[in-house]
Amino acid sequence: MTLLSFTVRNHKSIRDEVTVDLTHPSLRTLRPQDHDWLSVTYPVAGVFGGNASGKSALLDALRYAFAAISLSATAWQASKSMHRAPFLLDGTARTSSSTYELDFVHEGRRHLYGFEVDHDGIKREWLRDVPRSRWRTLLDRDRDASTITFHPSLRARIEVTGRELVLSRALLLRDTPLYSVAHNLAVGFDYVLVKDSHREGRLSSIADSLAEGNITFTDLEALLQVADIGIVNVSIEERNIPEHVRRAVRRLQRDLREEETRPSDATDEKAEDEDVEPADLDDDQLAQMVRHMVFVHRGSADECPKFSIQDESDGTIAWLAIAVPALETLRAGGLLLVDEIDASLHPHLLEVLLGAFTDPLVNTQGAQLIFTSHESYVLSPLSEVKLEPEQVWLTDKTYEGATELTCLADFPKHPDANIARRYLTGRYGGTPRLSPSMLAALVGAEDH
Repeated sequence: MTLLSFTVRNHKSIRDEVTVDLTHPSLRTLRPQDHDWLSVTYPVAGVFGGNASGKSALLDALRYAFAAISLSATAWQASKSMHRAPFLLDGTARTSSSTYELDFVHEGRRHLYGFEVDHDGIKREWLRDVPRSRWRTLLDRDRDASTITFHPSLRARIEVTGRELVLSRALLLRDTPLYSVAHNLAVGFDYVLVKDSHREGRLSSIADSLAEGNITFTDLEALLQVADIGIVNVSIEERNIPEHVRRAVRRLQRDLREEETRPSDATDEKAEDEDVEPADLDDDQLAQMVRHMVFVHRGSADECPKFSIQDESDGTIAWLAIAVPALETLRAGGLLLVDEIDASLHPHLLEVLLGAFTDPLVNTQGAQLIFTSHESYVLSPLSEVKLEPEQVWLTDKTYEGATELTCLADFPKHPDANIARRYLTGRYGGTPRLSPSMLAALVGAEDH
């Protein structure tokens, strides 16, 4: 998958429709003349702005769109209402629908996929492609008209509930022509969040990937050497869980399984009579719960001690949480989202990461990276990574609390202008409106 643009309306702080465009200005037709999509799309886009201006909301909207494709036909069906996050600061947007649209390339052909959701479920859904020189409608769904129409070439008929996407259902039906598109979108996307809980989950998954051979210790050690952190060896330790903990986990799983299999109107006595065989975790599965990485640092001692991940710095943790999914995306292609990419990372290390995506000799699979940042260094003349104005996006927030998104290319171009300095001084917006005098007044306040 190569993402060309993403459009969203009514998601968290994004009230009005905004679009992030990753295509070159030179693309003025529905497809490039030489069919080389990589030559007309940007591999990197950065979203800059002040705190609470909507940078993370934009990435979250992308996450939501991909999650709806992956989960609306399965996990989301257990909810009583549609999963969504509308703008909450006015009564109109809170009750109105939200729209998400992906313009992307799949198997060399341009596609446009979108859907509209409200509290009750899927209101509209559409999929189009460009087989030659104009758009062709492959799927058109309209709840108000009670219709789901497929192009005759698909020879498809997919039944869905009111709260699941057709494309999500197609993921479960390998024999449908829509499976390929749905699968490409579902597996061609990854994200990294700045939250500690997400990083912990990432590190746990890295340990599992190492044990299962999805990535190698050589890969991980090389990534750590790139960052010059001083770690010379990585290994995996597995600790046995005490027997009383094993029994507690099995009891919890048995209770959860019985709750899942019990009819909603059944009594407890009826459930006890049913012969339910829960699938207990075996010892190997339980051992994975305490599988973790240990590190050996370079030092002068004959035998340096091993350090757990809890002993490592925030910078090491941040680099591992970002670098491993970046490596996997660069190898396989697809889209990677990173929120607050500069958190705990040195600007030069950030340059290394961005440089890998912008270097066609490294990024041979057309991988793409969209990141948010407060760091203006990558916009300055000092940075070795040069982002075009079309690759720089700025978020700002209106008085009503709604996010506005603008592209640096929309501003007048000044030859040899210091973009970072202009950004920090608010020439492009995207910077917070600070009131330092209020903090000074609080410090000097007599009443505590």
